[in-house]
Amino acid sequence: MSRLSKPKLPNIVILASGNGSNFETIVKATKNGILNANILMLITNKKCFAEERAKCLNIPITRLGKNWSKDLYDLLKKLNPDLVVLAGFMKILPPNIVNSFKIINIHPSLLPAFPGKDAIKQAYDYGVKVTGITIHYVDEGVDTGPIIFQKALEIDGLTLDEIETNIHKLEHEYYPKVIQKILNS
Repeated sequence: MSRLSKPKLPNIVILASGNGSNFETIVKATKNGILNANILMLITNKKCFAEERAKCLNIPITRLGKNWSKDLYDLLKKLNPDLVVLAGFMKILPPNIVNSFKIINIHPSLLPAFPGKDAIKQAYDYGVKVTGITIHYVDEGVDTGPIIFQKALEIDGLTLDEIETNIHKLEHEYYPKVIQKILNS
């Protein structure tokens, strides 16, 4: 490598199914130097607001069809990313995908508490005093993969809306930093 050439950045593919705020945060982190990576593509499994964010950020989009798991496997094989990042992708990935790629996810609770959908509301309804976020590797289960990082949040006395806002702030602060740490290891 010559002294003038830049080192190759690691490639990331992001999967999302919803609003896409974590997707947007990750892309912006690559633009402002928090995350040294190249976002190859946003992959969705349905029409969602994350696609609108991707259009505004000039990130290529692929929406999967009925045979989503086969199409996703084939696409990931073709793209060969260094890391697959789930950002609100609401599908359980099949074993052939989980076992072929390095995949991480962010979840809005302190796993193993409150896995699956509506974790923030589950924690609120249960009456816990502390919840938080978990970043973990993806395995064949629902939010059961090895934990990489957790950050707690005291929620005693907060409304559900306040908890959701604070959880999203934690996600946006820590997800890009943890992704960078994973890429560096």
